[in-house]
Parts: sequence; C-alpha cells; structure tokens
Amino acid sequence: MVATSTVPAVRFVRVRHAGTERRFVLLDAPTRERYVELVARSAGAIEELLSPSVMANRVASWSVLPPELVLRPWRLERRLFAARLAGLAARRRTIAFADVRRCYASMSPSIVGDALRRAGIPTACEVEMFLAGLERIGVEGLPVGPDASAVLANAVLAQVDRTLREAGVEHLRWVDDVVLSGGDASVASVASSSSDTCSRFSRSKRTMPFAARRSA
Repeated sequence: MVATSTVPAVRFVRVRHAGTERRFVLLDAPTRERYVELVARSAGAIEELLSPSVMANRVASWSVLPPELVLRPWRLERRLFAARLAGLAARRRTIAFADVRRCYASMSPSIVGDALRRAGIPTACEVEMFLAGLERIGVEGLPVGPDASAVLANAVLAQVDRTLREAGVEHLRWVDDVVLSGGDASVASVASSSSDTCSRFSRSKRTMPFAARRSA
C-alpha cells in the first residue's frame, strides 16, 4: 500500500510492508544535489571514523563536482556480513543483538551536527543547518531513502563502535543492528546498557534508545 503527499522541496511516500510502515523522503533535484554535495565533502573523513566492524553503507567513491556518492554493493556487503557473523558465532559462546529504535528519525539535526563536530569534520554546521531546514518542512531526523543519510547515520553511530572497542567488546554493525559477542553472558549487559552509550552522542535531550536481545 503506497500513499503520497507533497510539501515544498520534498515528497513523502509511505510504504506499508509486512505490517510495518516506512515513510520515505523524496527530495527535489536541487535539494537532493545539495545534500549529496555536503555529504560528499565529508565522505572521506566519515569513512576514516569507521572500523572494519561496520559492514553496511560504506562509501566506495564520491565526487563533489558533480555531486555524487557511490556506496559499496549491498548484496556483496550482506554476504560478507553473514560470513563474519557465522565466524563470530562459531568462536564465541554468547551473542547479543541490539538495534536503534526509529534509527533515522531519532538522529536530529543537532545530534548529527554534534557527531560531526566531535569528529572534526568542517562541514558539520552546514550539514546541521541543511537538516534543520528539512525538519522545518516535516522531515523527522535524517530523511529515509537518500544514500547521503546512510553515510551520516554511520558517522553518528561511529561513537557506538568506538565505545564498544574501548570496552573490549568484539562487535559487528549492519546499519543500526549491532551484534555483540563475548565468552560469557556478561556481554548481554553491554547490549542492555547501549542506550547509555547513545545518550553520549549529543548534549541534545533526544537520545537514541536501543532494543537488546541475546542468544547463548
């Protein structure tokens, strides 16, 4: 089931599938080009934030003029993720899974801007202002659909990756799905407290809550 409504600069498309509804954001050509240009200018620095544990939405190439972002092939990355997950499960007794609820919607302009500023990315203020402009016309958080949003989401979630590494927790991440592993059930407590990690993303009152589950 698909329904559409129009607003200045963007069009919202609601798609219902398997009992859930997602609201995609279709940007008009000038807005889309500006978004890609801003993120392309940051793409190299964002990629440097990411470890090999991040398996989705990695940037293969980018260009500022003309604005272009090319992500690594999704199907290949998914196969690599599945293989690494299988290897992790074979080596570890406990696997815990966590994910960010309403991932893109929870990443407000200030959260994204703060994450980029902490990483020393010079386009942070421009990106935040651009996203704030979209917010004023009804876009909640990062717009769902554009590849540029996927790149920015990785920049925000890089703080989770770094915190887990510093805690000595082996993990894999596919977009907002985080797989934690350990030698005993204590790793589940890390998943359960992941919302504390998220609360450190920004001084904003909005945080990104995690849902956690485990298998042992």
